Amino acid sequence: MHIPKKGLRALGIAESASGRTRSTLAGVVMRKDLRIDGFSFGTVTVGGMDATDIILGMVRGLNRRDINVIMLSGCVIAWFNVIDPARISQETGIPVICVSY
Repeated sequence: MHIPKKGLRALGIAESASGRTRSTLAGVVMRKDLRIDGFSFGTVTVGGMDATDIILGMVRGLNRRDINVIMLSGCVIAWFNVIDPARISQETGIPVICVSY
């Protein structure tokens, strides 16, 4: 856990279907006091196998060491583009929570 800064920070990532071939991912870093502290966007292939790599790129692109948890809005997005939360956690060193509705 990253304690150097006051308050926890979570990176939440959700999908918004934007077409027949591509879908947009939006990531928001939010602090414990509910202030937005950063954001990132990515594009995945509908029906593809690139969601995990795109999310890893989003996390790396933020270039932050103060994120305490990554929260995903589902592990299967963009018409069966499957996210591998274990791989994301392993490669980033950050715990991953996947919420299904």
